[in-house]
Amino acid sequence: MRRAAIVAPARTPSGVEGGALSGMPPEWLASAVLSAVIARSGIDPMRIEDVAMACIDSGATSTPELSRLAARGAGLPFAVPGFLTDRRCGSGLQAVITAAMMVQTGAADVVVAGGVESAAGNGDLIRGDLANAEDLARYYGIGRVEADDFAVASHHKAARAWRQGHFSAEVIPVGVVQEGHDWSDSVTDTAARHQILRDEGVRADVSTRTLAELRPLISDGVVTTGNMSAHRHGAAACLVVAEDRLEDLGLSPIAYLVGWAAAGCDSGAATLGAAPAVAKLLGRTGRTLDDIDLVEVNEGFAVEVLALAREWDLDTSDRLNVNGSAIALGHPVGATGLRIMTTMLHELARTEGRYGLEAIALGHDHGIAALFESAGTTPVATAPLGARFHGSRPRRFGRHRA
Repeated sequence: MRRAAIVAPARTPSGVEGGALSGMPPEWLASAVLSAVIARSGIDPMRIEDVAMACIDSGATSTPELSRLAARGAGLPFAVPGFLTDRRCGSGLQAVITAAMMVQTGAADVVVAGGVESAAGNGDLIRGDLANAEDLARYYGIGRVEADDFAVASHHKAARAWRQGHFSAEVIPVGVVQEGHDWSDSVTDTAARHQILRDEGVRADVSTRTLAELRPLISDGVVTTGNMSAHRHGAAACLVVAEDRLEDLGLSPIAYLVGWAAAGCDSGAATLGAAPAVAKLLGRTGRTLDDIDLVEVNEGFAVEVLALAREWDLDTSDRLNVNGSAIALGHPVGATGLRIMTTMLHELARTEGRYGLEAIALGHDHGIAALFESAGTTPVATAPLGARFHGSRPRRFGRHRA
C-alpha cells in the first residue's frame, strides 16, 4: 500500500468572536487557505482530484456545497467534486485521514484536505464533557491553580512562538473586508481589504492572577472560561499525495502519515477521551511514547490534558503542546484537527524531530489519534514583522523549554 505524504500544510490566523474574521463566510476562509496550499506546493491545479473538507458550522453552509465553493474559489477546475467529513472536534484530522486512505488505496493520487469554522460561541460544549472534566480534576488531584498555570503556559508558549517566528511558515495572511464594503466587491477591490497576519486571542500578558478572578463554570469547580478552549474562526489545509507520485509532480513532503486510530471507552466517571485512541494507535504501529518527539493534545480543558500527562507520565513542559494549543490559539472546531497537525509538522521539521503524535478527545468517552513521521525537509520561514531575534543554539530533538 502506498504511503500518504503531507505536502504544504498551512493555516489562517485564528479569529475571536467580534474580531477581524467575524462574519467572514466559511467558503472564503477555506478558499484562502486552499489557494495558499496550491501556491506554496507549486502543483498544477489540474492534478488535484478531490477536496475532503471538514466544517462543523451550525449554520446553513454545512453542506457538501461548501467544499465545492471552496474549490472554485481556490481556482480548482469544475471536475473536482469535493465532500464533507464530520467527526466533531477531530473532523479536520478525519479529512486528512480520509484523503490519505484515498491515495493509499489508489482511488486518487492527490487530494486536498481542509477544515474551516466560522461559528460563534461554545455551541458544542456538552454538559457531560464539562462534568467529566471536573471528575478528572477530582480523580487526578488537579486543582484550580494547576489548571490556570497550564492555561497561562499555553498563552505564553504561543506568544513566544510568534515572537521567535515559529509560526511564520504555517500561517497565511488573510485579507478581510473593511466596514462599508461587501464580500462580492472585495474580490477585485483591494482597497476594501486589510491583512490579518496573527492569531487573535493570544495573550502574552495573561497571568494566574488574572485567571484567578474568573468564576468556575460549576460551583466550587476547577474549570473556567480561562482554562478551557474557546471557539474561534479559522481554516487549515494541506495536500495529501501518494508517495510514488511526488517526484513526477515535483512536490516535497513535510511528513508521512504512519497510522491512525479512533476508539472509545465506558462512559463512566473520569474518562480520558483521547487515551483509548492513542493506546490503540501505538499498539498498531509498534511505537511507544518514548519514540515520540512531539505530542499535541487538543486543549479542550486544561484538566483533561493534565490528566493525560499524569496517565502517560509525561512532562508538560517538555514535548507536549510546545507552541501552545487551543486554550491560546482557539478551537475552530472543523479546522482544529488540521490546525494542530499543521503546527506540529512545521515544528517537527524545524526541530529535526522524527515522530509527532496528535490526539483529540471527541467527547469524554471517545477520541481520535494520528502518528506522523517527518520527511526530513525544513520549510523556509520568514520572520514576521516585529519579531525579536533570539539567536540559535544546539538543541536535543524533541526538547523544548516552557
